[in-house]
Amino acid sequence: MLEQIEELAEMSDILYIFLRNKCLPNDLQGKQYSKCFIVKDITECGKVKESFKITHDKLKEKINEYIIELEKASNLLIENERRFSQVQKIAHIGVWEWNLVTNEKYWSNEMYRIYGLDPQELAPPYNVFLSYVHPDDRNYVDNATKGALKGQSYDIDFRIVLTNGEEHIVHSRGEAIFDEKETPIQIIGAVMDITERKKAENALVKMEIARKKEIHHRIKNNLQVISSLLDLQAEKFNCKKNINCLEVMESFRESQNRVISMALIHEELHRDGEIDAINFSAYIKELADNLFLTYRLGNESTSLGLDIEESIFFDMDTSVPLGIIINELVSNSLKHAFTGRDKGEIKIKLHSKENRECEIEGDHGITFALSVSDNGVGIPKDLDIENLDSLGIQLVTSLVEQLEGELELNRNNGTQFTIRFTVPESNNLKSA
Repeated sequence: MLEQIEELAEMSDILYIFLRNKCLPNDLQGKQYSKCFIVKDITECGKVKESFKITHDKLKEKINEYIIELEKASNLLIENERRFSQVQKIAHIGVWEWNLVTNEKYWSNEMYRIYGLDPQELAPPYNVFLSYVHPDDRNYVDNATKGALKGQSYDIDFRIVLTNGEEHIVHSRGEAIFDEKETPIQIIGAVMDITERKKAENALVKMEIARKKEIHHRIKNNLQVISSLLDLQAEKFNCKKNINCLEVMESFRESQNRVISMALIHEELHRDGEIDAINFSAYIKELADNLFLTYRLGNESTSLGLDIEESIFFDMDTSVPLGIIINELVSNSLKHAFTGRDKGEIKIKLHSKENRECEIEGDHGITFALSVSDNGVGIPKDLDIENLDSLGIQLVTSLVEQLEGELELNRNNGTQFTIRFTVPESNNLKSA
């Protein structure tokens, strides 16, 4: 037994004390008792325990530091979310996500506010979302969403109708996210409420329209005043058979007609409510009728033929020179083409032809051909129109150059002036 204890002590660094005692007096059988005490050296254990405690304390300290940093990060995230939510609210911008795999949807609080819905409710299904879109815009929005699934991001404006019936305008942007197989797995987007901005823009547009209308109205009135002054001034001449005086009177009338041709353009703008373009097809008819009325004496049997493409719209930069050109050519025919003849005919044609080969500042051009012809006595072939002293012909030549067009003269069976010019497609509004 002792040997085993010693061996155990050596193996486990245990010291022992073995004491033998005599039998105790009350031991009737006279047996000997042995008491064994085992003692272990725990010095190293204490060091390990102390080391463990130090490590534990350091770990606890690190954990506490990590928890503090985590709390700071969490608070910062909450604060950033609050700020982001506030920015969304101020800018009226909401964000949304649609997981196409799980069909889960996320709407920010501002999205709910824009659509007038309760944030406590789940984001609505797609078909319910479309029901909030104005009926006239649903196909537009639906097609944009389907296009996103094909990789076409969208950036559109459309109207929505709130549950209280109020109509708002929103600007929406969205795009799809694809996996490695090019399969759409998610659509994300943002929506901005631009109702107030649109109201402000519309108000500015209305103010600008009103301002331009007022300008055109005043120009028209001032031109009419000038025309009336020319008419009054002409009445002061008592020409009778004075040739020089008659020429002066003719000059007054020609100047008056030029002024009237410009005044009619502004009158057409004011009548149609347009501010940037006029219906030139209607304008030609009114201008020709006015010229026939002016030169009625001696031209009662002269007829007017119009071959005008419907609903051609020109801006002011094109309308004014063209109007003066038509005024000069028609006036010239009425004055000179039918001398010694009982009757005659004047024709005005205007047609367009899309010109894809011609680009003006990056815009496809549309070529127009304007012709004014008569079946009168014609212009002698030996007469060079570029060297004529006639102010009217000089005006026509100059204005054709201003339009960057080409002027062609045909002297067969009377006289025909043809002007070809090209203008940007965006400046020619053709309404159906």
